[in-house]
Amino acid sequence: MAWYDGAIFYQILPGAVLSTLSGDENSNIKELEEYLPYLKVLGCDGIILGPVFSKNPLQYGTGDFRQIREWLGTEEEFRSFVEDAHGMGIRVVLDVAFPFCDRSFFAFQDLREKGEASPYCDWFLDLDFSKSSPMGDSFSYQSFRNMPEHPLFNLDNEGLRLYLVEQVKHWISAYDIDGLRLAYSEAVDIHFQKSLRYFSSQMKPEFFLLGEQFIGELTRAINTETLQSLANQELYQGLCQAFNEKNFYELAQRIGKNQELTKQMQLFLESPNTHRIATVLEEEKNLWGIYMALFTLPGRPTLYYGGEYALAGKRGEKEGEILAPKFTLSQYKPDAFTSYIAKLAEIHGKNSELQIGEFKEVYLDHRLYAYLRLDGNSAVLTVLNNDSMDQYITLTLPKKASIAFDLMTTEPVELTEEGNIKVFCEAHGGRIIKLK
Repeated sequence: MAWYDGAIFYQILPGAVLSTLSGDENSNIKELEEYLPYLKVLGCDGIILGPVFSKNPLQYGTGDFRQIREWLGTEEEFRSFVEDAHGMGIRVVLDVAFPFCDRSFFAFQDLREKGEASPYCDWFLDLDFSKSSPMGDSFSYQSFRNMPEHPLFNLDNEGLRLYLVEQVKHWISAYDIDGLRLAYSEAVDIHFQKSLRYFSSQMKPEFFLLGEQFIGELTRAINTETLQSLANQELYQGLCQAFNEKNFYELAQRIGKNQELTKQMQLFLESPNTHRIATVLEEEKNLWGIYMALFTLPGRPTLYYGGEYALAGKRGEKEGEILAPKFTLSQYKPDAFTSYIAKLAEIHGKNSELQIGEFKEVYLDHRLYAYLRLDGNSAVLTVLNNDSMDQYITLTLPKKASIAFDLMTTEPVELTEEGNIKVFCEAHGGRIIKLK
């Protein structure tokens, strides 16, 4: 089993969590080191960190793929941060965007200077030297989501692909990072993904590649040649619908499509591209149940910074704007909800069933959803209740168990002689029960 198969990830935007960041050079990555012991206690095994190469700490697009930005710190400080994280058993994954750059990128500057004589003409999409750009260039080009400050790369170009792969190899060699989150991965050429997978795995056999979005057949994105994981948009939408509409049927249908791939995908409740889940949910009490689902359904659970404090917030309507409300540890003290998230992470980390176990549905109706995760001779039963009323249910287990206890409280759960289990489930909540 690779390290990422059982990992719990925590996604951080340094520009949002660095308390002293104010557009100058006063902040650096040393402040992020304070998060490491906190994340260890919280139960996280991996940090998704970024963007770190962009001039703007809350946007993607870079002019130099080897320059840790001055607002974050020095290369030596970043190297030290990764070493400290590894010393605590925490892996570091960089969040990067490869489909585009910013205008300061050396190849684009060469293009501006030399025009059609530049050797980098083929590195950019839809160059037209008969037209000028909105930025006053003597040529036009295709930009990311019509933002002229972000020229789009032509990832069909082999020279560009090799150049970008060399940057990744440098990050592995210089900083010993453990993986990449590919922002806007739906725009990343499949051949480039294969090059990334091949060369990164040569340097680090368990180097992790996580995609953000994908349109089309999932097996084309997640396989032995491309990515190891992909953000599960379908389950995210299904979870929101299940708890807002009090209906688990659609969620169950989405899980059943391809269980093996579902286990490999990233399961999340909020991200840079969504509203905060505390804002999405119509009833705040459902936060407890939906987070229990995050840690017990198939997939690799990921927390978005501050989610463990039930922060609210909306992603802006401006194209390309990401969700990055301010959050610094000094402003918050762990509360009951934070402790609940830490307990869920502990349960996930100590029970292999929740990491790699087979998924089996036990009971389904619009308000109650019960399912098993099975690994060998043991299983974990989860019962979710999206209703405003407490529920009491007797479930028939596919295999008779002799021991049953609640993983949150360690209290025993009643088993009948017939092999059934009697479960009480509070409103807007759930139960996680170990079966042996």
